[in-house]
Amino acid sequence: MKRLAIFVVVMLLLVIGGGLTSQIVANNNNPESIVPFALKQTNDPNASVFTSVAWKSEQLFLFVGFILFNMIGMGATIAIVLWLLHRGVVHSKAEGGGKAEIQPASTETPAEET
Repeated sequence: MKRLAIFVVVMLLLVIGGGLTSQIVANNNNPESIVPFALKQTNDPNASVFTSVAWKSEQLFLFVGFILFNMIGMGATIAIVLWLLHRGVVHSKAEGGGKAEIQPASTETPAEET
C-alpha cells in the first residue's frame, strides 16, 4: 500500500511538471506568463561569475593571501606548542631518571568470590 502511494505521488508530480512545461511552450517559451519571476541575463562583466574584472581579481588575490598567511601562522603556532610540550617531557624525564613512564592498565580480571 505504501509503494502504491509513493507511485501515485510521483506520477502526480510528473503530470503537473508536464502540464507546466506544455503551458510554457504554448506561450512562445515565455516563462513569465506562468512563473511570476524570470531569470534576467546581462552582459555586464561585474555580474558574471565567469568573467574576471580587475577588482574581482584583486579581491581573489587578497583572499587567497589572507588564507595562506593564516594557515602558515596556525601551523607555526601548533609547531611551537608541540615543540615546547616535547621539551617539557624530555626535561621531566631527565630530572626523574626516565622512570616516570606510563604503565598500561592491567588486563587481568579479578577472581570471582565463591
